[in-house]
Amino acid sequence: MPLMPGSTVQCINPQCEAKGNWLRAELIGSENCPTCGQELRHVPPPLPRYHLRPRAASARPPLRPR
Repeated sequence: MPLMPGSTVQCINPQCEAKGNWLRAELIGSENCPTCGQELRHVPPPLPRYHLRPRAASARPPLRPR
């Protein structure tokens, strides 16, 4: 399967130093790992880490009498 531009790949060799690291397919230029030479696996790109702050627990305004 040809590597598509913008896709990400990972090495599947358990002994490889690059295992678990996302690599851009267009930067590698081949379907084999540059470190160990094993086949690369297509993976989804890593998601950005958003630092969401919890909302402040503010008191609700009192209900108005009818």
